[in-house]
Amino acid sequence: MKTRRHHDSEDALTISRQSLTSIDRRENSEPIPTDLIFEILLRLPAKSIARCRCVSKLWSSILLRHDFTELFLTRSSTLPQLLFSFEKTGELFFFTSPQIQNPDENSSLVSPSYYFKVPFDRTSQICGHVRGLLCLTHLRVLKGRKETVPMICNTSTGQALPLPKVKTRRVKVRSFLVYDPIEKLFKLLSMTWQCYGNGEKNCEEYQILTLGTQTLSWRMIDCCLPHHPAHDGICIDGCLYYQAMVGRLSGISTIVCFDVRSEKFRFVRKARGMLLYGQSALVNYEGRLGAIQSDELHGIITGQTRSLELWVLVDAEKHEWSRHVYALPPMWNNVVAEAELHIFGRTGTNEIVLSRRYSSYTFYVFYYNPERNTIIRVEIQGMDEFKGRRVHTFLDHVEDVKLLHYNL
Repeated sequence: MKTRRHHDSEDALTISRQSLTSIDRRENSEPIPTDLIFEILLRLPAKSIARCRCVSKLWSSILLRHDFTELFLTRSSTLPQLLFSFEKTGELFFFTSPQIQNPDENSSLVSPSYYFKVPFDRTSQICGHVRGLLCLTHLRVLKGRKETVPMICNTSTGQALPLPKVKTRRVKVRSFLVYDPIEKLFKLLSMTWQCYGNGEKNCEEYQILTLGTQTLSWRMIDCCLPHHPAHDGICIDGCLYYQAMVGRLSGISTIVCFDVRSEKFRFVRKARGMLLYGQSALVNYEGRLGAIQSDELHGIITGQTRSLELWVLVDAEKHEWSRHVYALPPMWNNVVAEAELHIFGRTGTNEIVLSRRYSSYTFYVFYYNPERNTIIRVEIQGMDEFKGRRVHTFLDHVEDVKLLHYNL
């Protein structure tokens, strides 16, 4: 493939009509504008981008440019997907499907796309899904000592990058993948603790690993209130929120707000009458923290559930919340039937997404719209081989074609 001499200018790519078509052999062929080349490449799916990188060094350099990968991520965010991961025989299988916008009764069947798989055993944990990346941790035994080793996965490129082990002598480790949108940095927050006979298991060490630095190393940070994270968290505009317990195991007593940039912890009290438990889901409600739960005992959602309760954090400093109750439509029982559902989040078009945590022979995703008071069931086809397997569902998944390396 014949190309023009390389230029360092960011205004035009060093690629010509001649190098794209191989028809015009003239030495002075006219270069194709950068914007036009990007517009063509942005229409390709992520898997095709990976193949195009193998065409030549020139194509690889174009597709690895930071401005192109950021444009691809931005374009992908306008068409968010659902990401599913199924546990089976020591492995984690990743699939994506369209995240249906404004679903209606005709949205009944969806065919997922398979991406790749990674090792995953009983000691493994999924500890964050942010901007197309997923973080896993694995427990290994080396020279008689247990070590927790994190790994970053990019489902779009099929890469899995191991990270430095968490430095601790503690038995238990809980980690969260977080993102600072101002500095554009990924970080990993890890907390370690030891279980005691009196039921108390507050974290004793808090550590941060900043990706994108020349030297990857864990460093200790301070926390003013020892606590134990109870469930998965959610990142909203540079803040990580998660439910936590303080002291002995007496239920969720607070919500933790971790500012990713300043690396400071804050604590938000529950509102009076606000009951949080294992099945409560933290969601992004128009850029603010929301918590959704059902009226059922222990929070599991079934066909007998009559209402959902939404709490929205109005003012974190004043611990002020607003409460909304949604009476479910009469068709709810017929659509949900005997399924036991869990809330996995809220979409930008105000649909609350629900599904099973263990796949059945027929795997469904449910979309409930509180404004229209409608419930739609969408079948995810081809998942019968994962019947009875644990499934993790993530909303607003985007494709990131940037190759993983330690300087993210």
